[in-house]
Amino acid sequence: MLKTFHGLTLGLASLLAIFGIRDAAATVVIDIDGNVAHAQISLDDAGGNTYEAEVTITFDSVLNLSAQSLNLSAALVDPNDPNFSARLPANLTIDPAFPMMITVEPPDVARLFTSGFDGNEDGSGNLSFLNVYDIEIHTHDLAYTDASPYRLIKAPVGGDFLDYTEDIFPGSTRARGRDGAFSQFMIATDSYTNGLSMLLFVAVPKLLNLQLRVIAAALNDVLNLDLLGLLADIAADLALLGLDLTGAIDALDQLIAEITANAGTSIPNEWNSEHSVTNDAGEILGLAQTLRFTLVRLQSLPLL
Repeated sequence: MLKTFHGLTLGLASLLAIFGIRDAAATVVIDIDGNVAHAQISLDDAGGNTYEAEVTITFDSVLNLSAQSLNLSAALVDPNDPNFSARLPANLTIDPAFPMMITVEPPDVARLFTSGFDGNEDGSGNLSFLNVYDIEIHTHDLAYTDASPYRLIKAPVGGDFLDYTEDIFPGSTRARGRDGAFSQFMIATDSYTNGLSMLLFVAVPKLLNLQLRVIAAALNDVLNLDLLGLLADIAADLALLGLDLTGAIDALDQLIAEITANAGTSIPNEWNSEHSVTNDAGEILGLAQTLRFTLVRLQSLPLL
């Protein structure tokens, strides 16, 4: 298999190496049940090691959900490859016991037909959904511990990863998150055990990302002022000498409730594979939920 990349003709192995992806034999089986997609994934590397995962994606409201329209795939990455590690925040690393990257990239069927590809084999049409999807990656390759350091991370295809964890559950490890747009997903290890470091280098950047996303959203003036006021309250609570994490979480819960109540009316809340709309509500909720996860974790950590 050959592909042209920046004017060069590269073999598949060379192309994958550019992105720190290891060639692997992959089996991905996807089942659809209503608004839920469930994928069983098994990847074998060249050394005979097998990596397995179950991925469950649950939508609030979805149209044209099928294995073809979802377009979920998986590959192994080399955690030590500088091309890949450059995509990770400083505090996150990939456990070599589970170097699996999952990509969800629903195709625009109309463009596939225009380009001469045989898409939409099942006649389901382009995928679209409202509000958010929940994604859970479950693997027995990673052991669960109390206060697990594992995190669900998310990136635009080929872009930089960010922590999008909503929760971590046992059995062995289940990493869960939510968002309003698709991309690439992995489970990473968070190296921060100190509350102050987690506050400064995890919670504060998450709050900044949330603020920027609210500012970029198409909102009326009243709603915009309400949300910015709640964000200012969260920032003030985190800036207190003793921290007021309870106050910050309360303000964040108010923001989540206000976004949820206004989704589809005062806030655009649709995503589609044509990328003709912007899911402001879903993307804001994803960022808010992962900030909440970090603030709750901070409640159980000493500041120093």
